[in-house]
Amino acid sequence: MNSTLSRRVFLGATGTAAVPGAFSSTTALLAATPVVVATYPLSPPRPDTSGPVKIVAGPGAPLTPAEAEQIRSAGKNVELHTCRTEEEFREKAADAEVLLGYVSREVLASAKNVKWIQAWAAGVEDLPEETFEHPAVLTNMARVFTPVIAETALAMLLGLTRGLVTTFVPNMREHRWRGGSRTPLTDLYGKTMGIVGMGGMGSEIARRAYYGFGMKVLATDAKPLPKPEFVAELREPEWLMEMVPQVDVLVSAAPHTKTTDKMFNAGVFERMKPTAYFINTSRGGLVDQPALARALVKGRIRGAGLDVTTPEPLPPGDPLWDAPNLVITGHSSGAAPIRQVRLIGMAAENVRRYSHGLPLMNVVDKVRRY
Repeated sequence: MNSTLSRRVFLGATGTAAVPGAFSSTTALLAATPVVVATYPLSPPRPDTSGPVKIVAGPGAPLTPAEAEQIRSAGKNVELHTCRTEEEFREKAADAEVLLGYVSREVLASAKNVKWIQAWAAGVEDLPEETFEHPAVLTNMARVFTPVIAETALAMLLGLTRGLVTTFVPNMREHRWRGGSRTPLTDLYGKTMGIVGMGGMGSEIARRAYYGFGMKVLATDAKPLPKPEFVAELREPEWLMEMVPQVDVLVSAAPHTKTTDKMFNAGVFERMKPTAYFINTSRGGLVDQPALARALVKGRIRGAGLDVTTPEPLPPGDPLWDAPNLVITGHSSGAAPIRQVRLIGMAAENVRRYSHGLPLMNVVDKVRRY
């Protein structure tokens, strides 16, 4: 098996991103073209592939007995230990090969034999700096939560375009019948969506926008990716300011890094159409929030939907709360019962792969930090 195949190629070939909880091996990944080659290791070396694999799950990765058994039985010769406290995690990590969950710098310092860390979230920006300097392979939960996040993104957009946010839900609460909306009602069919970041989240939103609403999709991404058939144009990040004036909906789906911090700023909002909408389901740090609030108040853009903010929770006195035609969903977009099923499925599949010396899924590029 080619150990340089990226997780994007694997997921694109197998379709696992669209099948909740389904993470199984397949030979179909070899048929994916073009091949995107990773420049960082996808599988940590095991000094003794016949020996037991000691895996320790920290308190940040709580497992039910059934979930623990699913992960344990997925691999070969796996010893899985679960911890209720950070102190217990630090003690048991001392001779562990694999760590599951959030790993603090204290736990990492005690883990002398760790080869692989499975983060319990999609974003890794909150991990200690030592994690990115450590030789252990780091994997995340990217794409695990994206189907339901995409539904929230489109729900916010429909709430804005169809007047639910500004008119009809408030009217219903006041028992008022009113035919006209306080903001113009518009449709999505034939409109253009611009997506920044074509990872799991951006891809799922793009797929639904194209197939579900007949939208034209433009996108940017920092990684060299094959263009999906549902995307009209996929370009490098430098194309952003050229893309922005063309779109009716601008979606933030990029990871939060030093490069992307506050990338959606006054300059971006000023170049948007006054009839355009902005949606952010990624990270609050990507947005210059005062600039967004001003754009909404001045009518520079028609509306916005935010699942994430900085900080979280958003302080009661923040100007965003009073900005017109804005919906905030309080970082809830990833919540659904299937979330845990998919999360455990991803962890189990990676344990299977590690114990058999196969490439892992969702390996983080420690330079790009996603």
